[in-house]
Amino acid sequence: MKLFKYIGLTLAACSCLQFASAQQAAKLKAYVQVPGGKPAPMELERGDGKGSFFYMVKGTDQLMTASAASCKLFYIITPAEMGNALRDYYGGETAEARKQFAAIKKKYAAFAGLPGSPCTQSALHELTCAVRMLDFPAVKTLAASIPGVDSLQGSDAARVAAAKIAGMITDTPDSLAAIQGAIDALKKDSKLYRDVDTEAYSWLCYALGRAHAAQVPAEQLSGTIADDKKKAASDAVDCYCQAVMSSHGAQKSLPADALNRALGLLWAMPGVKEAAAKSPAPMDKAAWAKAPADLKDAAAMARYFKMMYDSENAGELVNKIDAYYFNAKEGTGKGD
Repeated sequence: MKLFKYIGLTLAACSCLQFASAQQAAKLKAYVQVPGGKPAPMELERGDGKGSFFYMVKGTDQLMTASAASCKLFYIITPAEMGNALRDYYGGETAEARKQFAAIKKKYAAFAGLPGSPCTQSALHELTCAVRMLDFPAVKTLAASIPGVDSLQGSDAARVAAAKIAGMITDTPDSLAAIQGAIDALKKDSKLYRDVDTEAYSWLCYALGRAHAAQVPAEQLSGTIADDKKKAASDAVDCYCQAVMSSHGAQKSLPADALNRALGLLWAMPGVKEAAAKSPAPMDKAAWAKAPADLKDAAAMARYFKMMYDSENAGELVNKIDAYYFNAKEGTGKGD
């Protein structure tokens, strides 16, 4: 008998906890004009995941529902914590912003898919943070589980598509066919591909660069790239350079990593180390004129890195290769 009483008390306690949890569920402030009504401030109770929302009629306990698309005005007021996360995001505090976006996504999960939902928007920003942090296993997981993804349009939808491809990075030789195939498929969706913004495009270039570079064995990177792998290495460098130019100004980690990887490939090209060993550092005009194109490209790339990026993002090759740089315009009166 006592056992049943204990079970009953336990169930009652659990019910109270569930009720309290429901009562404390996050709500959203919004400014809405429902069909047949006037514009008014409103507190949203939750969404249904399909573009509709629930709200309480003011002064009553009557719960109503409406489709956001049917409203003449539907504007969710940005929660304070979202504003804080965005401030860190645009301030370059990527790791901290990522944590905040993950928490906001969870807190407002009941509103996924609504226009301007902090849940869906936080998921997008969290995804971007993961790419910028080069955390591609997480990118793969996050891109596959964006809450309210079906509500995304334009550049937001295209960004998720590009992130899914970035999430395919494995640095294995078979990744080239998979990544190239995924990019080709994205290009065939002309409407979606048209909406790929410059940063998302840099993700595609970077992913393809990693896939081409994966064709070059690691021992060749530390030594000399074989003739039959020169094209793969050159294609990788080209893709990395496109990634740098496309993401320039957006953030530093991905383009810096692309430059470091490109320098590693150029330094391993046939004849480069040998030519550098015979050249003065910095090179003079005569040495520069005779230097292999790959060495000159590497020196110019290293100098660009030092001009544009923080030393903390530099690989060990940056300073080493930059030492050979020669400004071919010196003394011409055309500027440095």
